[in-house]
Amino acid sequence: MSTVFTEKVHAYLIGLFYRNLKEAHGQRGVECFIKCTQKMAEQRGARMALRVLRDGYELNFKAYAAYGEWTSSFPRRSEEVGQYPDKETKSYLCAWRDTFAEMDLVECGMVYCKEIDRSIVRGYNPDLVFQLKSYLHNSPCCDMVFKDGLVGEDVTPKSETKKPWDYHCGHVYKTYRENILDIFPQDQNVLDQVDAQFTQAFGAEALETVKGYLCTDFNRIG
Repeated sequence: MSTVFTEKVHAYLIGLFYRNLKEAHGQRGVECFIKCTQKMAEQRGARMALRVLRDGYELNFKAYAAYGEWTSSFPRRSEEVGQYPDKETKSYLCAWRDTFAEMDLVECGMVYCKEIDRSIVRGYNPDLVFQLKSYLHNSPCCDMVFKDGLVGEDVTPKSETKKPWDYHCGHVYKTYRENILDIFPQDQNVLDQVDAQFTQAFGAEALETVKGYLCTDFNRIG
């Protein structure tokens, strides 16, 4: 049966990179993982910005929310608690949190979630201010503040913004591999271990799917 790509497959792949990098290289491996995460997230934010600019909108948080690239396939529960002009969101369910916990990799979640959203924002527009007040890995909710996030007109995308989860998994696979090989050019073993463990979890066809994105330019919106 073919793998259905979801947030949990995405999180599992990220967890495999973290686990194998840390086991092979200790703290240097964790630092490599952080740089991989930052690069991947900045690319996503930059793609969002290109679409926003192409459609004639300002690079504010209203457009940021409208032009996000993924759609949730799992139940979510959140509330808006911010006061104008700031947008503050508290989230109580998260597929990444659950997957990292199932992998016994809460530490990976704390590293990844510290970087991911602020790096997307940085890639989108470095002048915007984002604050992560807490995350689900060690508190009741993920609490995010988007400064001036309620300022401006509501935005309706004029073009397609969403990407399927196999695309996002392929983005992780390519970007992490490239940066790992730049930092540890002689270490193919980490990559081989990730391939083997991902295949064990999801099958050879799933691995070939993410490998199919190795030729994709994730700096372009297509």
